[in-house]
Parts: sequence; C-alpha cells; structure tokens
Amino acid sequence: MSRYRYKPSKPVALLGAVVGAAVLVFGVVGMLSGDAADDGLGIAFLVLWCAAGVCVIGFNLWAAFAEKGSLATFSRVEEDDPAR
Repeated sequence: MSRYRYKPSKPVALLGAVVGAAVLVFGVVGMLSGDAADDGLGIAFLVLWCAAGVCVIGFNLWAAFAEKGSLATFSRVEEDDPAR
C-alpha cells in the first residue's frame, strides 16, 4: 500500500491564516460591540469563536511552514488486493 501526503502551497495556507485572522478579529469586535456580550451564552459563543479562529490560524501556519505539515494523508489500495 502506498501513502501520499497532500500539502497546500504556502500561499494558499498563508491566505487561509490571514482569512482566519480576519474572521477572528471581525467576529470578536462585532460580538463585543453588540448585546451578545452581556449574557452568558454570548460569552460562551465568543470563547468558542476565538478557539476556532486560533485553531484555523494555527493549522494553516503549520501546513505552510512545517516540513511534514499536511492537511490529509491519502492511501492507495492496489488493484489486486484480496482484502477489498
């Protein structure tokens, strides 16, 4: 069985990190300026939003700069494999 790694180009991964940062900043500013920050549910969503944004940014930066960074590993199954 052969294994392949898929890795996006550095510009694509960096663009993903920049877009993730923009979503994070605009979301935080929008939520803090509205009424959602006044109740517990709004704060909980803000924390979840920040955690998701940090994960998106970190994952894209890892994919862009890590030597073995990849977004998925694909396996190729041989044609005459009796296990299929």
